[in-house]
Amino acid sequence: MLRIPLLLLTSALMSLPSQAGVLEWLGLRPEPAASGSSFLPVEQAFVLSSRQTPSGLLLEFTIAPGYYLYRQRLSVSPHNTRFGDWELPAGTPHEDEYFGKSQVYYQRLELTIPLQQVAPDGRAELRYQGCTSGLCYAPQQISIPLVPALMGRNGLDG
Repeated sequence: MLRIPLLLLTSALMSLPSQAGVLEWLGLRPEPAASGSSFLPVEQAFVLSSRQTPSGLLLEFTIAPGYYLYRQRLSVSPHNTRFGDWELPAGTPHEDEYFGKSQVYYQRLELTIPLQQVAPDGRAELRYQGCTSGLCYAPQQISIPLVPALMGRNGLDG
């Protein structure tokens, strides 16, 4: 009985234009590339590479032309790991229909997060969200495993 109204509501929502990306945000539409539109899949719009060194975690986003990452929607959290002090760099002022006035990153973003301690099951949890004109992607979350052996002699002390 409840299936028919829910099906009708879903059909009605799917037929609305997705100019503001609301349907994608709610997860009611497939990723844009799968539906044949000109939008890139999220992993092509925001290409992430990461590398752990003895002193830190290097994160680099290569951002496709016309796309941007929101500064206030980007975070890196330690899990069974201790970070040193670090800050996100200032972004470029931007105003759009999704979040109003904000700061964003275009083209490239590089972060170096100092690692003070890494346990055997340590990881960094990266969260970010990006957009382009006409589409705002759902927030993304990536777990980056860390290796204690790369910390050097003092990596597990303290």
